[in-house]
Amino acid sequence: MNGPTRKARWLGALAAAGALLLTGTGAAAAAPAAPEPTVRQSAAPGTVALGGHLESLAVTPDGTRGYAVVSYAGPRGGMVRVVRSVDLRTGATADLQTLTGFDIVSRPAVSPDGSRVYLTVGGSLVTIDTATGRELARVDAPDQPRPEGFTTGVLHGVTVSPDGARVYIDQYGPWSTRRGSRAGRVLGYDTARGAFTGATELSGYAVDRVVLGADGTDAWVGTQNGLYHLDVRGDAPAVLGTVADFGAGDEIAPTPDGRTVYARGFQDGTGTVDAVDPAAHTYRPAFTAAPTWDDAHLLGVSPDSRRVYVLTGGKGPQAAFRAYDTATNEAVPGETVTDFGLPSVTDAFLGPDGHTLYLTSGTGVDSVLKTVRY
Repeated sequence: MNGPTRKARWLGALAAAGALLLTGTGAAAAAPAAPEPTVRQSAAPGTVALGGHLESLAVTPDGTRGYAVVSYAGPRGGMVRVVRSVDLRTGATADLQTLTGFDIVSRPAVSPDGSRVYLTVGGSLVTIDTATGRELARVDAPDQPRPEGFTTGVLHGVTVSPDGARVYIDQYGPWSTRRGSRAGRVLGYDTARGAFTGATELSGYAVDRVVLGADGTDAWVGTQNGLYHLDVRGDAPAVLGTVADFGAGDEIAPTPDGRTVYARGFQDGTGTVDAVDPAAHTYRPAFTAAPTWDDAHLLGVSPDSRRVYVLTGGKGPQAAFRAYDTATNEAVPGETVTDFGLPSVTDAFLGPDGHTLYLTSGTGVDSVLKTVRY
């Protein structure tokens, strides 16, 4: 999966913005919710205890290792936060680095060769050598254009280009307790130069994680005001277009063949997934996976572009990983996977082989990572 988003932050952002309703040409009725499928049981997987509260996780492109940001209570009180390496073949864990202070830490991202982990800590981008755990660089993001008295927006998500040459970071807009908020932006960073190279401002305060297209030259990002298509070949990301009347968008999954971008927005409150035409910047409802907006998320697409996946029921033990045919947008009940043996699913990744799921569970001090092959 393309680095799925946790819904809590979007619920907060959307509540602040108010209910954003669908208007215009995209208002066609979505397909009815899929019937309950005939379930194929998941294979017996391995489970790794992460030793604390999992805040976020990234998996290497080859699917062999994970990097988790884990927090737990320190021996003398207070919170300890570490970047923890997980061998997904053996279950062995090791701490790469301890992060001090109470800065907001983003979801990590891993370089294509697995040698670097990138994450933001407060207002800086941190680069960690995965072999030694040594911090190689900590570079402050350039100041965000903002009115006097406004606080700089949070650096929120990190994405690495397929060749490892660039990192893209989304940043919430500046805000003031009395004067509201302003637009967020996406920044570009050159890994060889170790420097930020440019930024583009978007409409909307809350900006979600950048998701790269099939060949890494374009990208998609959702804000509370819309869905943006970006050209990421230059020093600064540039806007190619916006999806008309899409409204608030967050989770995005482009197909590897470049023909379709699946996105889940907040238009009518249901768990509807939309199919976006990347050339025309238009969309249409594809399928409805669940009756409510917050119960259908964690989108992913198979490597052959034939299936799009969505997780439902993640709040409880009935979580199901459902498959839909990208040619017809109809459910494929025989390919649904369930019975994960977890009390809930808080995050999920589809491995590069298209047949491995990485699931996380636990919201307190006992988070686990489970590998499911199906």
